[in-house]
Order: sequence, then structure tokens, then C-alpha cells
Amino acid sequence: MKYLIKLTLTFTFCMMISDVLAQSQIVTLEQLWNDAEKNSQLVKTKKTEYQVAEQKVESSKSGYLPDIQLDVSVGYLSDGILSDRNFKNTSRVENPHFMNDFALKANQLIYGGGTVKNAVLLSKTAQEMASLSYEKQLQDVRMMVAGYYLDLCKLYNQETVLDDNLKLCEIVIDNMKVMEREGTALSNDILRYELQKEHILLAKRKIKDALDIVCHKIATIVHWEGDARFIPDTTLFSNYFQMMDSESWRQAALKGNINLKMADTDLKMKEFEVKISKGDMLPKVALFAEYHLDGPITTEVPVINKNFNYMFVGVGVQYSLSSLNKNKREVKVAKSNREKAADIKVLTEEEVNDNVYASYIDYLTSKAEVETQQKSVLLADKNYSVISSRYNNGLVTITDMLDAANVKLDAELELVNSNINLLYNYFKLKYISSSL
Repeated sequence: MKYLIKLTLTFTFCMMISDVLAQSQIVTLEQLWNDAEKNSQLVKTKKTEYQVAEQKVESSKSGYLPDIQLDVSVGYLSDGILSDRNFKNTSRVENPHFMNDFALKANQLIYGGGTVKNAVLLSKTAQEMASLSYEKQLQDVRMMVAGYYLDLCKLYNQETVLDDNLKLCEIVIDNMKVMEREGTALSNDILRYELQKEHILLAKRKIKDALDIVCHKIATIVHWEGDARFIPDTTLFSNYFQMMDSESWRQAALKGNINLKMADTDLKMKEFEVKISKGDMLPKVALFAEYHLDGPITTEVPVINKNFNYMFVGVGVQYSLSSLNKNKREVKVAKSNREKAADIKVLTEEEVNDNVYASYIDYLTSKAEVETQQKSVLLADKNYSVISSRYNNGLVTITDMLDAANVKLDAELELVNSNINLLYNYFKLKYISSSL
């Protein structure tokens, strides 16, 4: 009967595991990145900003087009009153009452101090800035997703470590029960090890809850529906390690870092703003042409009830003398902004160099930590094997056994953490060089 109950419980547990696996799916980091690029609201916002900047480029190009104005009007013309200059001796002048005006005017800028050209170049540079902002947001989202994905890997690996140690703990408990029946072990020893088992089960519960939180965060970023558990790709470590030396990373960052590109683009924008402010101080030259059809002719008394049709073309020059004084301040402000942008570019380059150096040192540290933890795991396994053998022979106490088990568990968990830190520092170097 006991065997049947045990078999039934085992079958039920296997079915539960199968259901969990059926609801779970293996998700690669590339899949998450692709879905985040398509669905992330942060990325969509930057894409919209780029489209707006694109429209502004087309709008700025309209400055090259001629200005065309059409004026059409019809109205009522009253009779006139003729008088002396002192408003005496008045007399009435009959006028035709229907009047019409038609005017077609065209104005084409020939030279405007470079304001139109520089305005177009400024809008194109702003479009380039919007494109860089989109790429930066994409890199930020990818780094965020990578961080959550590494948390997912760490938690799953920790769960595996706890499962292995839980199985080992159950084997020890079963052996102790046999030894108790033989009189070579105390019931207190079993209780202490069962307490160890409960600690492991509690740690597993905490990891399960943490997994649910991380999976929910990932689903929110990529806009996935449902509460299914995501399983990370186990080949992650072998796919991403393409390490370079410190100088190669520095050169890659100086060439590809988006913040540095944005600082350089902002400097270009400030250059165009200086040119535009200077262009407002220069004369404007334009071709013009006008066609008029007016009636009646009201410049004569009595009014001539006929249409007057005429046109003219020419070249006009407009020069705002007041701008020579007023625009000096704008030019100074534009030049100050340009100097500030140049300083920010230098500062950004320094920050990139510092970040690359610090991240590379962190990578080397985490690499050394991995090597140390690998040795620690080997030593902890060997120590546990020796202590377990001695305990079975009655040479050590249960305290020694528990200490060895805890050392083994801690070493394996620390190895998981150090492996994740190593990959995270690698991703940081990729992020700084904007090559995620």
C-alpha cells in the first residue's frame, strides 16, 4: 500500500513538471531584442520623433521655392464727395459702384545670406540626431533586456544548483534513517538535516517568485501576453564571448559610441545656428514679378469706369540695418552654445575612455573570480565527499557534515553568480561601444 501511494505521488509530480514545461518556452536573447525593437513603447516613441524630424527636413526645403500670392476681391464703390481743402463748397461725384481687384505676385529669393541653405542643413542634422537618439534608445532597451535575461539565467542556474543539493540532502536523510535503525545515528541528526532541507526548499520558493517577477518584466518590455515562464538559452555563454584587448575596446567605443556621435552631431547643429544668425545680418536679394487687373481707375476724378491691366518684373534688395546691432547678441549666444557643445564633446570622449577602462578591469576581475570559484567548487565537492565518508564511519559529527554541505552549496551558487557577472561585464563593454 505504501509503495502504491509513493508511486502515485511520483506520477503526479511528473505530470506537474510536464505541465510546467509545456507552458514554458526557450527564448533566446536575440528573440527578445527583436521583439523589443518591434513592440517596446520606448523605441516606438523615438521612431516617431525621427519621422517628425524627417518631415521638418522637407518643410525647411520649402525655403528654396518661390513665394506666390494671389489676391482677388470685388466690392461696392460709393459716390465721392469733392470739396475744398477747408471742407467747403462740396459737390457730389458719381462713381461706378462695382469694383474689382486682381493681383498675382511671385517672389523668388536669390541670395539670403545662406539662411535657407543652413536651415536645411540644420534640419538634416536634427534628423541625424533623431536617428542617433533612436539607436541609443534601442541600445538602452537591449541592455535592459540583457540585464533581465542574465537575471533569468542566474535564477535558473541557482534553481538547478538547489535541486541538485536537495536531491543530495534527501539521499543523506534516507541514509541517516537507515543508520538510525542500526543505532549508529541519532534522531537529532536527522532533524538537523531536515531543517537544512527546509532551508533549501525556502530558497527554491524565493527563486521561483523572483523568476515570476523577471519574466513579467521581460514580457512588459517586449509586450508579450500571458504569464508563461521563459526559459533562457543554455548556449548563451558560448555565443557571446568575443573578447578584445583594452585598446581595441577603446577604439571601438570611440568609433561607435552613440553618446559621442550625438555630441559631435550637436556640435554641427550649433555651427549651423551660428551661420544662420550671421546670415540674418546680410542683405536679401530676390526676383519679383507681379500682374494686376484693377477697376475702376480711382486715381482720376471723375473715376474712369474701366479696367487697368499691367505687370512688372525686377530685382529687389532688402537690407535690415537694425539687424547689424540686434543680431550681434544672437551671434554671441550662438557662438557660446557652439563652444559649450565642443566642451561637451571633449567631456563625453573622456567619459567613454573612463567607462571602457573601468568596464574592462571589471571584466578581468570577474574572469579571475570565475576561475577562483571553479576551483572552490572542486575543493568543496572534494571536502564534502571526504566529510560524508567520515560521517558514515562515525569519525565526524553532524555539524561537520552540515558545514561541508553549506560550503558546497555556497560555492556552487557563487560560481553561478560569477559566471553571470562575467557575461554582464562583457555586455557592458558592448553597450559602451554601442554594438549590442
